[in-house]
Amino acid sequence: MTTHASQKDDGSILLQVKVSIVGADPTIWRLLELDSSLTLDEIHNVLQLAVGWRRTHLHSFTDTDPYQRLRAGNGQVPEPRRWVAQDLLDDNEEDLLESDCVLGQILTAESGPLFYEYDFGDGWIHRLELTGSVPKPPNAPRARLVDGARRAPLEDSGGIGGYLDLLDTLASPSHENHANLKAWVAWTTGPWQEFDPEQLDIDSVNNELALLFPAPETNQPITSSQTLTAELTERLPPGVRREFRSYLAAADLDQQVRVEADVAEATTAPYLWLIRRIGSDGLSLTAAGWLPPTVVREAMTALGWERDWIGKANREDQTLPVLQLRESARRLGLIRKVKGTLVITSAAKRLLDDPGGLWLFLARAVAHRHRHDSERDATLLLLLEIAAGKRTAWNDYLEAVAFGLSTLGWSTGPGAELDPRTVRGLLSNTREALLNLGMVDDRGGLETNIVTSQGQAFARVVLQS
Repeated sequence: MTTHASQKDDGSILLQVKVSIVGADPTIWRLLELDSSLTLDEIHNVLQLAVGWRRTHLHSFTDTDPYQRLRAGNGQVPEPRRWVAQDLLDDNEEDLLESDCVLGQILTAESGPLFYEYDFGDGWIHRLELTGSVPKPPNAPRARLVDGARRAPLEDSGGIGGYLDLLDTLASPSHENHANLKAWVAWTTGPWQEFDPEQLDIDSVNNELALLFPAPETNQPITSSQTLTAELTERLPPGVRREFRSYLAAADLDQQVRVEADVAEATTAPYLWLIRRIGSDGLSLTAAGWLPPTVVREAMTALGWERDWIGKANREDQTLPVLQLRESARRLGLIRKVKGTLVITSAAKRLLDDPGGLWLFLARAVAHRHRHDSERDATLLLLLEIAAGKRTAWNDYLEAVAFGLSTLGWSTGPGAELDPRTVRGLLSNTREALLNLGMVDDRGGLETNIVTSQGQAFARVVLQS
């Protein structure tokens, strides 16, 4: 008999449920403690988190092994009950609505196992077996991962047979498809987790389950203390939030950053020199709207840029470092042009003798001053990678940012993937600011992008702002 959610289960029992993916060898399994009053739509969300899927495919529950029915083929297996989400309910009038069905009334000692199928193409079959039950202690979580082994198979890897073949190929460098499949795995897995078939982070899963079922006394989701990263996390598809939050935790963004006065003065030197040179009275531009040649030469000399520059370095339109510094200072809210004169903003006037304050001002400006939300997202993703400190090649940064932007839903057209040139364009203004601040050390092209310790500290401050 199926019990509807309206027939209240008092939730006084915790069911101990072993979940295993049928056909996996070695076994991929989870041991869960589940509140008996959870409905099957809630169990779907639990399984997605506990196993490690990304919620990108359809699913259903049945009380009969789908493989057994296929093998029988002779009418000896009874017609199964099938529970589905609302959007599949009209496909078969015999189906039941999963949100109306309570786990404790379906999975019992007498019922036999329950089966959960995810992705009707690949056909990932999960066997849910009741192994015991205990009274629920006060304030116990409604869902908790107790134990388990191995990560979920990769989405779209061709079912359990295809996934096992994939693992065999990855373990054989001489295989003709090894390089292609390794690249596919890297892109599919993404930059926020390493692909390790043996890996299972139980604490991370339980943190996500706590977010899924907040404690009754607060009835509020647990959120990150970092406003920008928390907002970014909430905009990600639910299926990748666990991976992203784990990556944030590894980056240790809660670490408090202290910037010494001499470090702040050294890193902000280009912007500090420019706003001091303009001064409170402003700086007249040439008739063509450029900085005077003497000022261009002063900048190149004072900032030590003339050593790496070929040319006279006296015309702003032909002296890229100075031109880029001026444009960057304008975008970041330090200067503006008024009737042929460069003037500093009121914020810059307050910071003329405060390098530490300027450092913090620039961190907030990098976080928030962008022409388009896609630029902002690209900047936050780049700064996360800088804070994490795991990459050195610029192309690796671009690939990581491209994955994040695609996951957030950005594209250049329907079905189009973001290419490195597009991502590089979105990051161009941020790149200039980081170069001016000395956060990265390759002004020539960022082919190798070695981040300084000050760069990591700056990225953390931006993400905490």
